[in-house]
Amino acid sequence: MLNSNFSTSIRNAFGGLTRAIWLLALAQFINRAGSMVVFFMAVYLRESIGLDLSQVGVVMSCYGIGALVGVYVGGKLTDKIGHYPVMVASLLGGFVMFMIAAEVESFEALCVVMFMLSAFGDGFRPAGMVAISHFSTKDNYTRSVSLYRLAINLGFSIGPAMGGLLAAIDYKLLFWADGGTCLLASVFVYFFLAKSHRDSVAESSDDATEVSKEVSRSPWKDKAFLMFLPLVTIYAIAFMQLFSTMSLYYKNHEGFTEGQIGGMLALNGFLVAAVELILVSRIERRGSLYRWIIWGSLMLTASYGMILFLHGYAWFLFIIVIVSFSEMFVMPFTNTFMNNRSGKANRGQYASLYVMAWSAANVFTPVIATRVMHNWGYDALWWVMIVFTLVVVGLTVWVRRVVGSE
Repeated sequence: MLNSNFSTSIRNAFGGLTRAIWLLALAQFINRAGSMVVFFMAVYLRESIGLDLSQVGVVMSCYGIGALVGVYVGGKLTDKIGHYPVMVASLLGGFVMFMIAAEVESFEALCVVMFMLSAFGDGFRPAGMVAISHFSTKDNYTRSVSLYRLAINLGFSIGPAMGGLLAAIDYKLLFWADGGTCLLASVFVYFFLAKSHRDSVAESSDDATEVSKEVSRSPWKDKAFLMFLPLVTIYAIAFMQLFSTMSLYYKNHEGFTEGQIGGMLALNGFLVAAVELILVSRIERRGSLYRWIIWGSLMLTASYGMILFLHGYAWFLFIIVIVSFSEMFVMPFTNTFMNNRSGKANRGQYASLYVMAWSAANVFTPVIATRVMHNWGYDALWWVMIVFTLVVVGLTVWVRRVVGSE
């Protein structure tokens, strides 16, 4: 009976997803398997380059600003020329910038290069989301998002672990590995997603009349969506802190090695990859998306509460497990909310703003974290993050009421 139930869960989770979604997910797996630089950036800038803490925050904020610009431009280009050429150009641009980033060491040059690196990398994100919409249906959209995220997190389970080993040898190797996977992913997208792209273009042409008749509101006039965006940003700040400047705490306060840090990050990627799609297929019809966003936010609250009192590698592995379930509850359903508010004619605009809400966290997280760490210490930062997660809960309740009154 147990095997039968498990088999049914697997079929429900993976059944009915299109070939193009699988290819898109595989492309992201290749790309994210090289995701190493961002996780070790703070330590690299501090210990290898020798920047002070405030300079580290500035460089990482430039990385975040680049993400915002990349998402905005990527969304605009996706609406004009389509998701396929934007994805290919983004990956090729990322390869070039990683090669350049490996060679620069001055503070000013790092600010410029990290801005450009992030701009190219995040230009992929709205194009990827629009591609998911093209290649999925309303009934399997959330599961398609989860498969896409499964691929990303499988890559993340490999990237940080390998990154920890490479960083112990030479931090420059991280840039070469990240750039290499960008190049490999661009080749894969160019050759293997080409047919799916042509099919989606033909389908869009067939549906042109339907789209022209669709009454589309601007996302800037969608009150519920505009309230939803700060919710996403605040959650992202609290979540991403655990995977960015948190490496300074792991290394300097807890004394973890680069290999141990990479192992923790890999555990997050592995858990999300192994569990999320099956979990989402079981819960997506057992309550509203607001319910799961609230539960996920409270899990992140609990995680920061535990950091205040618990120490040691084993406890932090346990905390990463809780954080991983927070991610699995929140991220697929915030994505679904965005998709539900949009239509065929304006999906690129909604996707761009949604991704920008996430990218904004790349700007604010390092500034908030390094300033609070420097002025009041680590414990104060954990309390700030607890407040942020509780604000997310409150905003989620508010958005649900606004949507219910429409």
